[in-house]
Amino acid sequence: MMVLLAGGMAVWLLAVLIVLSICRAAARADEREASRGLVETGRRGVGVGLATAAVSFAAHAPPSQARPDPDPCANRDLPYEAAPALVRDALLCEIARVRTRRDAGRLRLDAQLDLAAGRHATDMHERRYFSHTSPGGGELGDRARRAGYAKRTCSWRAGEVLAWGVGGRSTAAATVAAWFDSRSHRHILVSRRYSELGVGAVAGTPYDRYPSGVTIAAVLGERHCSA
Repeated sequence: MMVLLAGGMAVWLLAVLIVLSICRAAARADEREASRGLVETGRRGVGVGLATAAVSFAAHAPPSQARPDPDPCANRDLPYEAAPALVRDALLCEIARVRTRRDAGRLRLDAQLDLAAGRHATDMHERRYFSHTSPGGGELGDRARRAGYAKRTCSWRAGEVLAWGVGGRSTAAATVAAWFDSRSHRHILVSRRYSELGVGAVAGTPYDRYPSGVTIAAVLGERHCSA
């Protein structure tokens, strides 16, 4: 009887160990699949900066309630390569639209922020990287200074969001939607700390595997300069 009981316990313990082993293996598989899913999202054509860059000298603004959707932007679903100028205008409209929903205020276009954003989008495309930091170590503050936006006589702040996409994911609507899926990017886009905007967009992506599409940098800023 004792032999049978001991044998039964051994079988039960073996079964438990097998189940635990299967669960651990499944958990590791799920983790790998989740990680792979994040990578594949980028490979399918939408890339959003995994880090955000911001220079700030003020406290965060309190959150505000969303307003009803404004009218949809023209050409919001047009792929970038079909009409680059129209898609850039649609991107500016989409950014204004989401800020209006959050009562965040309209942004003024700034030529120096445009220059900083355009240079960074072009550099990412030409040197094949996707990051807020260039291969040489240049960061958002460096780009703002080189463009003439960040001056020694000014107090200033800036935030940057990046994206790349192909086909239907290179549209203004898809780009802003991808940014809004990220809390840190959404925070920059609808922050009341910023009053000015520059957008750079260049045909092509940062990856040789995807020669067509778009690479985008948007820089939001605020500055106050002494006379």
